Amino acid sequence: MKKLCLILMAALLCFGMVACGDDTNTDTPAGDDTPTTKTLKFNVGFEPDNFDPQASNVMESSIHIGQITDFLYREDASGNFVPSLAEGYTVTDDGLTYTFTLKDGITFADGTPITAEDVVFSWTRALDPANAFEYAYQLYYIKGGEEFNAGVGTAEDLALKAVDEKTIEVTLTTPAPYFVSLTGFTTYGIVSKKFVEAQESYGADVASTLASGPFTPVEWVKGQYVKYAKNENYWDKDAVKLDELYIYCVSESSTEIQMYDTEMLDITYMTMSVADQTRLGAEGKLKEFGNLMTRYIMVNNENPVLADANVRSALLLALDRKVLAENVVTNSVACGGFIPNQMAAVDNPSNVFRTEDLLPAEGDIAKAQQLLADAGYPNGEGFPTDMELIYTTGEANKALAEAIVEMWRVNLNINITAANLEGTVRRDRKNTGDFEFSLDGWSTDYLDPFSFLEICMSDNQYNNGKYSNAEYDALMTEVKYSADQTLRQQKMVEAEEILVAEAGVMPLYNGTKMYMEREGVTGVVRSLLGQMDFKWADITK
Repeated sequence: MKKLCLILMAALLCFGMVACGDDTNTDTPAGDDTPTTKTLKFNVGFEPDNFDPQASNVMESSIHIGQITDFLYREDASGNFVPSLAEGYTVTDDGLTYTFTLKDGITFADGTPITAEDVVFSWTRALDPANAFEYAYQLYYIKGGEEFNAGVGTAEDLALKAVDEKTIEVTLTTPAPYFVSLTGFTTYGIVSKKFVEAQESYGADVASTLASGPFTPVEWVKGQYVKYAKNENYWDKDAVKLDELYIYCVSESSTEIQMYDTEMLDITYMTMSVADQTRLGAEGKLKEFGNLMTRYIMVNNENPVLADANVRSALLLALDRKVLAENVVTNSVACGGFIPNQMAAVDNPSNVFRTEDLLPAEGDIAKAQQLLADAGYPNGEGFPTDMELIYTTGEANKALAEAIVEMWRVNLNINITAANLEGTVRRDRKNTGDFEFSLDGWSTDYLDPFSFLEICMSDNQYNNGKYSNAEYDALMTEVKYSADQTLRQQKMVEAEEILVAEAGVMPLYNGTKMYMEREGVTGVVRSLLGQMDFKWADITK
C-alpha cells in the first residue's frame, strides 16, 4: 500500500462524498416500492496485496479476502467454528483422519459447483513449493505437507484426497484438536481449480478473482478502496443483508475520524492517538473489542551487537511497558510474556496459560544498565548510533516508537532512531533482514498458545529476527507432535520462559481495539483471532 499524500486524501474525501455519500440510506422514498441499496463503509487502513487466500500474509489483507472467500468451517459471532461449505465431518478415534462432507448446491460466484476437487486443489496449492506461500506451514498438519512444501515430497504423497465430488479425506501427521477451526483460517480458503488454472496471476485484480464467499469484488481503486457486492450465487445468500461493502485503505487515524464525522465511513479501525481516544471516549462515541494479540518488538538476533542476549534483555528491561500500555497507547496492559495474558491453558481452558508474569511491567532499569555494561557498553558507551526501530505509518505507531526510543535514550544512554516506513517497505526490510528493531504485532491464528510460540522456532517463516535456541526448538517440536494436553501445556510454559529470558522478541502489551461504529450497524463479527466478518452485517438508518 502506498502512503496516501494530502492531495490524494483530499481527492478521496471528495470522491467518497460523491460516490457513496447517500448509499447507506435504507429507507424507501414515499411512493416508491423499490428498496434502496444497503451499503456499509469501513476502513481497514490497508489495501490487499491481492485477493488470493493462499497468498495472504497480513491481517488487514486477510480481512479483505475473508469477505469473498468461504471455508469448510466459518467462525460465527459466538467464536464457534460452524459448518459453512461443509455439511459436517467425522474423525477417527486416533484423531488423525478427518472426512468432510460438502453441502449440496454450493457454487462459486459464477455459478460453477464447488467440489471436493476444489478443496483438495486449494490446500495442495497452499503447500506447493513453486508458489512459495508464506503461510504454507499452517498446512503442515496434513501428512506429507511439510515434505511436499520443502521439495522432498510430492503432491501425490499428501494424505489428502477427494473421495467423490462431495467428500474430502485428510489425514494429519499428529492429532490437532483445533484442526477444524484451522479450516476456517484464510490460507485454507476455497478457490476454483478450473478458474485459477486459467489465470496468469490469480487474485491480482477483480477480473482474475472468483469468489466463493458472501461478497464478490467489483471495483478496486488502488490506494483508495475496494468495493464488494453481495454474491448472489452464495449458498447462504439469504443471511447476507448488505448489497455493497466498501473497504477503504486510509492509513492515518485523523483522516479516518474525519471521514467518519462526515459520514463517509460507518466503522473505523485504525489505532487512534491518545488525544483522540480521550476526546471521543468523553463524547461516548467509542466502542471496544478484544483480541488475542501481542504487540512486540522484533529484534534482529543476527546483528553482531544484538546477538548478545544481555544486550537484548537490557533493552527490554529498560522499557516501562506499563507506561507504554496505559499512557502512550491506552486501553492496554503490559503483557507478562509473549503469549497474551488472557490466553487459556490448553490442559484446562478455565485457567489462563500463564499464572505468573515473566517480566516486570515497569521494567528494571538498574538491571538493564548492568546487563548493558556486562555486554561491554557501560552507560551506553560504544553502543552503535546508526540503529533504527522501524514502524508502519500511523500516529499511534509513531507515538509508541518515539516513546520506546526515548526510554532507551534516558535509561541506557543510547540513541536509536524511530523510522516511519510505509507498510510494504517495512515488510520487505524485515523479510530481507535489513533491520535492527521492528515494531510488530501478532494475533493468534487459532485458539492455542502454539500459534504464538511457533513463530519463534528457528525455521519458521515469520521468525524474521532469526531467534534460534536448540532447547526451545526441541520443546516446541515435542509440543507440535503431542496430543497430550498436559505435556503440551508444560512444555509451552518452559519454552516461553526461555524466549522471554533471552529476549528473543521483546513483548510490550496486550490491548483492546477501540473503534467507532455508526448507530444502526449490526451483525459485524469481530473475532478474538483479529478477523472481521461482514457476512451477517446489516445497517439501518
